[in-house]
Amino acid sequence: MLGSSLTRRSFFKIAAATAGATLVASEAASTLLESSNPAYADAADDVKVIHSTCRGCGKMECGNLVTVRNGRVVHIEGDHRAVASRGNLCVKGRAAVQALYHPDRIRYPLIRTTPKGQDPKWRRVSHDEAIKYMADGLNSVIEKYGQHAIKTLHGTGRITTYATEAYPTYLLQTANTGSPAGVICKGPRLSAAAMICFPGAHWCNLIDGQKVNFQWGTNQEVSNYDNSCRVTVDEHVKAETTICVGPRMQNLGKEADIWLDLRPGTDDAIALGLLHQCVFNSNCHPDMMFVKKWTNAPFLYCEDIEPSGWTWAGWGDPEGKQEMGSYPLNVRTRILKESDLVEGGDVRKMAYWDTKSNSLQFFDTKKCLWQGQTEYQYPDRDKDCVEYKGGILAKDPGFPVDIDPALEGSFEVELKDGRKVKAEPVWEMFKRHLKPWDENHTSEITGVAPEKIVAAAEAYCEEPGKGGIVFNLPLEHAGNSIQTSMLPLMLSALMNNIDSPGGQRGCENMFFTMDTFFQYHIPWANNTLDPIEQAKVVGGDRFPLTPWFQMVGGAALYHDPISAAEAILYDDPYPIRGMLSNSGQHFNSGNAWQNWQAFESLDFYGGWELWHSPTIELADVVLPAAHFLEVSVLRYTQGGEGAIGAQVQCVERQGEASWDSADICGELSKEMGYEYWPTQNKPLPVWPDKWMKPWPTEKDMLDMSVLPMNPDLPFPISVPAPDGTQLHAKDWDDYVAQYQEHSQWNLKEISPFGYYYRFQWGHFRPRDPQDQNAPFVPGFNTPTGKFELLSTLLESYHGKNTKWQEAPGSYNGIPGYREPVESPFSAPELYKEYPIILTSGRRNPLYFHNEGRQQPWLRELTPCPSFQIHPDTAAELGIEQGDWCWIESKRGKIRECADLFYGIRPGTIECDHQWWYPELSAPKHGWDLSNVNVLVNMDHESQDPICGTCNCRAYLVKVYKATPENSPFGNPCPCDDDGTEIIHTATDPRLKEWLPTYEYEVV
Repeated sequence: MLGSSLTRRSFFKIAAATAGATLVASEAASTLLESSNPAYADAADDVKVIHSTCRGCGKMECGNLVTVRNGRVVHIEGDHRAVASRGNLCVKGRAAVQALYHPDRIRYPLIRTTPKGQDPKWRRVSHDEAIKYMADGLNSVIEKYGQHAIKTLHGTGRITTYATEAYPTYLLQTANTGSPAGVICKGPRLSAAAMICFPGAHWCNLIDGQKVNFQWGTNQEVSNYDNSCRVTVDEHVKAETTICVGPRMQNLGKEADIWLDLRPGTDDAIALGLLHQCVFNSNCHPDMMFVKKWTNAPFLYCEDIEPSGWTWAGWGDPEGKQEMGSYPLNVRTRILKESDLVEGGDVRKMAYWDTKSNSLQFFDTKKCLWQGQTEYQYPDRDKDCVEYKGGILAKDPGFPVDIDPALEGSFEVELKDGRKVKAEPVWEMFKRHLKPWDENHTSEITGVAPEKIVAAAEAYCEEPGKGGIVFNLPLEHAGNSIQTSMLPLMLSALMNNIDSPGGQRGCENMFFTMDTFFQYHIPWANNTLDPIEQAKVVGGDRFPLTPWFQMVGGAALYHDPISAAEAILYDDPYPIRGMLSNSGQHFNSGNAWQNWQAFESLDFYGGWELWHSPTIELADVVLPAAHFLEVSVLRYTQGGEGAIGAQVQCVERQGEASWDSADICGELSKEMGYEYWPTQNKPLPVWPDKWMKPWPTEKDMLDMSVLPMNPDLPFPISVPAPDGTQLHAKDWDDYVAQYQEHSQWNLKEISPFGYYYRFQWGHFRPRDPQDQNAPFVPGFNTPTGKFELLSTLLESYHGKNTKWQEAPGSYNGIPGYREPVESPFSAPELYKEYPIILTSGRRNPLYFHNEGRQQPWLRELTPCPSFQIHPDTAAELGIEQGDWCWIESKRGKIRECADLFYGIRPGTIECDHQWWYPELSAPKHGWDLSNVNVLVNMDHESQDPICGTCNCRAYLVKVYKATPENSPFGNPCPCDDDGTEIIHTATDPRLKEWLPTYEYEVV
């Protein structure tokens, strides 16, 4: 039985037996399955099985069942009733108990006693002393340099919340908040989609099924990124045709019908090639009704006029009033508007040519009305709709008036100044832009065989409605992230797969949950900084859309990390001297050495963490963070599967661990002298007065998160489910009790996620927040109200005649190709010295980015970093399986272990990312030995010109075998500064030191 005397070793063996893993302990023990089953428990034991949500990877929110015996977690498994994961739970989720009870967790507040850059020699202090120390440090920086001198560093939310995103913006009023997600992980996809249709459109709802399962630059089957492992595999197997895109063959690649094995960094090129086939190949049949009615393809464009437009801000402030919660943008486009043609004409009415009347007409983008239409007609539930996959599917009836907008040709129009000019539909420009990208040209750029490009396009574009395209991080990592992320969405849109069954359904929390449930981390969350202050974000001078990306609904808060490092090191454009971090790492975005040097030089750095990770070892004060099994919070699935549930606190917190939102942020704010509601911000009027001041308790915050579910409170649920069903809960406790009985709720049953093609119903565009009776306006939340094949924001800020450089490859608003800055073609001389193309970031099923290196179950299965290399390339370099090798760019070098793999392109390697070694000494813990971000660019030339993504892959390196002669300490294996080897075998006795314990030492 499990009892209070359970040792680390016996606990480990019990857990290991259940998982079926071969572990380092040897004592016999009863299985965890037995010990977690009430049938095997003593009568006096208190055994509970709690329905909760996993945060082992922080992406999919898989439902889980947590067995707690006598107050301790003893077993974790998947919840088979969970909508999005169907009982799946990967090894990261099952191994969470090893993180929870790890002997090296930070459990008490700590203050450093040595200068930064040395072993901190932490001194334990009280919680109150640490809070005061942090408050004084932050206040001293603000008093000396101003509010924007504080930046934040945020990880991927392993500690359950995103407090360092929202909290500093709201209270400290600094623009430099956010996480690396903004520039290298999901942020570019969110931002790109927000520019042309709606944020989060890259997410597919796979559980609806797809005729073509199209996996692009992703390893979802092992990573739980945005879709569950099991769901991904299930739908891949069921699909009629499967397509995989990437320079290395992922697990599902070997099962795919078509593998497009492109050169790293050419995802934008392969997308343009597929779009060319979609438009010009007679075997491809795009949905031309969608193109005419729901994209801006028919709008007339004139090169001979000056760009003009209006102020627009999108989410929360469609009229660009420059209020809180918005960031106004100056839309300037050469699309013809009524204001260009008629004195006093409306700038929001776009011109098109009607072939039926052979006349120029206008589309009202504000009201989504074609000329001659006086009122929008929503689909008729009885005549136009059918039930499908538990949702409502409406057939598009076509145009409501007798028109047929032209997509081709050239038309003479007279401007209001009397000039006669030629104008053409955007579709003509789009086709001209795609024309060069036939299969042969695309093959020359990407290295993919021409016949495979044609086959993939014909399979996907044979008919509309075959499913969306699942695309992930690689498209964001090669210096053209915004344009590259737009292109697959355009291909999907041409085939009418936007918000279709199995298509780009997006994330329901962007539209329903954000409106009717408060954000799950901190109730006020984003959009609380004055636009004038938001414009001061570091890097905003180089990347002018950054403030809007920060505040647009769904786009991750972020700032450019390279500009931030320069501001720290060189006071350019102003000094950043303080930092607040929540599980963030210096080696997750940008050059790791540049970031390390910057953070080492800060005047003050405070944060909260679970581990003594390298970056937190630079902090002045550290607070212990609660593990996800120790925190309750509202949870909905991040991706397109559409489920809502709860993360439920299963056990008491250890030591003095705190939930950052309620405990740390509240106490820190009070100590810094801030009120709960700063005077410059306005609370929502429906919040009970007791939650205005002082700072709410943890229970208050949880109750606030489910306020809209209480039918006794005046919360307007603007868009109910198709059948009117709503989820009711009086408070958090009531909600959790229902969740224990029900498991995850399917958002199709309780929200507008029950409608497909929500752009037909007006669910994608914001209404006046002060007028809940305002009509729902159909279309997309873009300046033109359409899915934009020509992005008016790209044109306005990175097109011709703008103060910023035109985005490379684009056609004045239509996204294009940008060759990686380091490649055989763009840097032939560099290629001679560094003849290998490096890519990185493949998903290891055991780790999530930099996490898990100190968990024995995980580390023994993958004890050291490896890079994949084709056997032919390895033979040329004299490298054999298992050799430690140097991987060197012109910026630095690291060592990883060779893994010979036929499923990768010759001349290319794929490196493990985010490695550090908890077993090595502070402060570095060996982060510089194998971390691939030692090699990446630190210059602005390589960045994405629109959002600042650093070039994380597709750059040039050389690879050679590590030998005693060329290695420190005469040892090819990476070593600490004193020669201590890293853990590189499953039998290393140091793994035993990390076995879970209930009896942790007090430092």
